[in-house]
Amino acid sequence: MVKIGHNSRMVWATRVYNAVERDPECDRYRGIFNKERIKESDLAVLGGLATSTVKNLINGKTRRPQHATFAKMAAAMGFRYDLVRTEKPDYEAAIPQARGEWKAYKETMAKKKGRNGHAKKGARR
Repeated sequence: MVKIGHNSRMVWATRVYNAVERDPECDRYRGIFNKERIKESDLAVLGGLATSTVKNLINGKTRRPQHATFAKMAAAMGFRYDLVRTEKPDYEAAIPQARGEWKAYKETMAKKKGRNGHAKKGARR
């Protein structure tokens, strides 16, 4: 039987990802960065970023980096960071559905707040 854990002298191979905690692009960039085998400071210089920005993104401290940061890092490593269509949406079906969901959301929020979107007078926060 294989022991896995902090005292087993084996690298913990699995980890749980929670999309709420961290942008998945951070993990994608960390993987690319590790394959490129360059220093964080060199990537920062090539991308026109602060070294701390790159270090924090690679080491997991940054949770929601800006799009411009991703674009600069991609260009520095020779990649293009752009939109790629994976499927063509059916707008005729999707738009009415989205409007219905939005209306339901607004009605739910109106019950929690006043009609103008602000908290009701006298309500505690």
